[in-house]
Amino acid sequence: MSEPNAVTIRPMRAEDAAAVAQLARELTAAVEDPEPVLNASDLVRDGMGPERWFDCLVAVAAGAIVGYAMICRGYEAHIGKRRLWVGDLYVRKEARRMGVGRALMIAVARHASAQGCEAVYWDLWRFNRAGRSFYESLGAAEIGDVAIWRVSSRSLSVNNDDLPRSTATATSG
Repeated sequence: MSEPNAVTIRPMRAEDAAAVAQLARELTAAVEDPEPVLNASDLVRDGMGPERWFDCLVAVAAGAIVGYAMICRGYEAHIGKRRLWVGDLYVRKEARRMGVGRALMIAVARHASAQGCEAVYWDLWRFNRAGRSFYESLGAAEIGDVAIWRVSSRSLSVNNDDLPRSTATATSG
């Protein structure tokens, strides 16, 4: 018999994708981003199988998915370190303060350790004070000397004509 507040963390299954997509929409609303163009088939396509772009861990309580963590691998050649990036961490309001977020982050840390990662990184919406307090309670700290930058692939392709042409070709050896 399981405890009333028991939480199970496990990898996302294909049948979980619709619930994770709904949680992603809730996260989007919470941080006031535009609603994502996302459906369950996107998550299955991009998060399942050997060519996946991410791993997703789900938190299950009382038979329902109440949270998720979306993680991606990274590598920094200049320091020779593996890193794990948390793209999303979200817990439904009614499941907060029950240890769900902490359980997800512990699972992320175990995943990072199993992958030989030196650290786990993520971004945090600056106005998310509750999130900041939560992460600080885990011993995390903001990196003051790093700024996260973004450029859309569309912008890069539109500006492609302005870029110098390379004469180098890629070869495989």
